[in-house]
Amino acid sequence: MTQPNPPKPLGMTDFFALEAGEYLERLDAVLQPGEGTAPPADEFVRLARALRGSALMASQQPVARAAAGLEALARAIREGRRPWDAAVKQVAVRAVDDLKIFVRRVPAWTGADTAKAETLATQLEMLAGRPSAQVRAAEALGLDAGARAFVAREGAAIASALDRAGQALRANPLAHDPLQHILKALQPLRGLAALNDLPPLPDLLEGIERAIGELDRARTAAASPPGGPELFQAAAAAIARAAREVAERGRPDPESAEFQTFAGLQVKFLEADQSETGVVSIGTLYFDDAGPHIVKRGTAATRPAVLGRVELVSHGEHLKQVADSLERAPSRTQRELRAHTLGGTFRALATAGGGPLADQVAAFAAAGRDAVTSGAAVANAPAFAAELRRAGDILSRSSGADETALATELEAVTRAVLALSGGAVVPIESLAPTPAPSRAAPAGDAPIPETPDLVGSWVTYTRLVAGGIGAASLAEVIAAAGQVTAAAPSADTARPPGATAPRRGVAPEPDVVDILTLLYRGQRAQQRAQELRQEARTASGERLRALVEEVCDLVALAIEPGSPGQ
Repeated sequence: MTQPNPPKPLGMTDFFALEAGEYLERLDAVLQPGEGTAPPADEFVRLARALRGSALMASQQPVARAAAGLEALARAIREGRRPWDAAVKQVAVRAVDDLKIFVRRVPAWTGADTAKAETLATQLEMLAGRPSAQVRAAEALGLDAGARAFVAREGAAIASALDRAGQALRANPLAHDPLQHILKALQPLRGLAALNDLPPLPDLLEGIERAIGELDRARTAAASPPGGPELFQAAAAAIARAAREVAERGRPDPESAEFQTFAGLQVKFLEADQSETGVVSIGTLYFDDAGPHIVKRGTAATRPAVLGRVELVSHGEHLKQVADSLERAPSRTQRELRAHTLGGTFRALATAGGGPLADQVAAFAAAGRDAVTSGAAVANAPAFAAELRRAGDILSRSSGADETALATELEAVTRAVLALSGGAVVPIESLAPTPAPSRAAPAGDAPIPETPDLVGSWVTYTRLVAGGIGAASLAEVIAAAGQVTAAAPSADTARPPGATAPRRGVAPEPDVVDILTLLYRGQRAQQRAQELRQEARTASGERLRALVEEVCDLVALAIEPGSPGQ
């Protein structure tokens, strides 16, 4: 059944009245602090700024003008330019009451109301004094309080989406929905006309979108590059600080610690994902069973061997745009991020071959990628940007110019890019291994000297074997270990009676000495036992047992008949 008088839907003005009324009620409460205390300055500024933003969104310019005056007074109190006293409190409370009247009169607004709102705004601004330099700089960029409030609100929403996505990716690296939520949250701030005047916000947003694109590309291979959750949480901290600084000062800090952290993580993230995912046979993805597996072989899609002229022209225009952005980057961190945006372009150019121009394009892409990854592109940003612009001009002319001539021009650019990173173009033939020089055999039968090195030792061994010494034998070494040989003290005392003296130049035969003559005996055995006794006082375990056994052996040798000292 149709109602006779259905309720009229709320319009923009009604919504504004509800929202602005809520802000004004909260301002009333803030402006009633305890006796002798000032109101919370940050909350005063935030509510006044929100009121102005609401009026701007509803296209109520006179109300926004009056709210701007109240915001100026709140900022003056927060910055210490206007102390809080009874007179200031009276003016602020009366201004809130006047704004309530303005909000109620919005449906029947007149020119007199506009004049009253302008007068109120002028009085509040005169009481506030001269705005700070930061606020004047923001207003010079066209960022009024409403625009700054918009950046703060959308930046907080993006930071929240990024933080949730980082947590979700930790639990499931292949999650897809959190990335879509981030892209949706980026859209409002992307549409802000003054965004390019607020570095590093544009680089932050572009870096986030690139990371999402890399994750989507890696997801098709069922693999995710490491560092995604940490990257998104660092982006959340960076964009939250940038948005807060825009709201409070009108301009973010392009060299903030949060932005530098995000830039460093993104560079590592992109470098880890630079290598193309290897192509594997689909047959390797099945279970190791009887099948059936591959029922019918398909036909692989053919890829053109050479980039088309239209593609080359498009890449050339992109290179020129990146060169311009590199030169305009006000900080090193921004230059590093913008240089790494060339990763996709270099990857596309390096994989194409065939023809003199395409081959030289691939060589230029490899040189450019090396310059970016080595840091030479950022360290020599003006020179690198100039070479990018030259390469872009060459590729932009590829639709009609001679291919060989363009390849020659691009080769010069490639050499210049390599020179930035300390490299040089060398002929491929120079990389072949040098053949080892052949060693000439000794002329004739000249003998090799028996030097003390390894060669001389081998020559000596060969001579001894040829002389009948026999081959090396481990058994002979073991058999000889049971005897100890000692040279005779002199030729006269060692030669038995009737023996002839050895011939001059011939070594005498050594005498065999019984090993028992070398053992401890008598007084010497007792001295050795005393030494072991002292050592046994600090020994334990197996070592003590060995010492006791040795002392027992020495006692037997000391009392053996015929020992010296008995």
